[in-house]
Amino acid sequence: MSMILGNLSIFFIPCLITIILVSGLRAKTPMYDCFVVGAKDGLHTAVEMLPFIIAIFIGIESLTASGAMDFFKSTLGPVFALIKVPEELISLILLRPISGSGSLVLAEQIMEESGTDGLVGRAASVMTGSCETVFYVLAIYFGVTSVKKMRHAFSAGIIGYIVGVAASIAICHVI
Repeated sequence: MSMILGNLSIFFIPCLITIILVSGLRAKTPMYDCFVVGAKDGLHTAVEMLPFIIAIFIGIESLTASGAMDFFKSTLGPVFALIKVPEELISLILLRPISGSGSLVLAEQIMEESGTDGLVGRAASVMTGSCETVFYVLAIYFGVTSVKKMRHAFSAGIIGYIVGVAASIAICHVI
C-alpha cells in the first residue's frame, strides 16, 4: 500500500499542473496573467500576516527564555499526574496551541529523550499530528481578515484541543 501511495505522490503534482494548464488552454484563459495576479495577491497576504507571525514567535521565545514554561511544568505536574498525563508531555500540551513549528521541535526532543515506542513518544507524536494550533490560527486568520469578534471560535478551538489531547493520551495508554 505504501508503495502505491509513494508512486501516486510522485505523479500527483505534475498531473495537477498538467490538468490546470490544459483547462486554462481550453478555456482560452490568459494563464500567465492569472499567475502573476495570484503571485501578487499571495505576496500581499504574506506581508499582511508577517506581524502576527512575528508576535507569536516573540511570545513563544519569551515564555521559554523567561523560565515560565518550566514554572508551568513544575506547577501543573501534580495536577497532570492525577489524570495520568506524563510530565514530559506538559510542555508540549502548553506549546502546541500556540505554535506548530515550536511544538514539532519540542516533540522531537521528547522522542529523543523518551524514545518513540513508549507512551510518551507515541502520545507526543499523536498529539502533534492531531491537535490544532488554536492561538496561532486565531491570530493569523482573525488578524488578516480584521475580524474583531471571535464569537465561538476561541471556545470551540480550546474545547477541541482539550478533547484532542485527552484522546491522544487515552489512545496511547490503550495501545
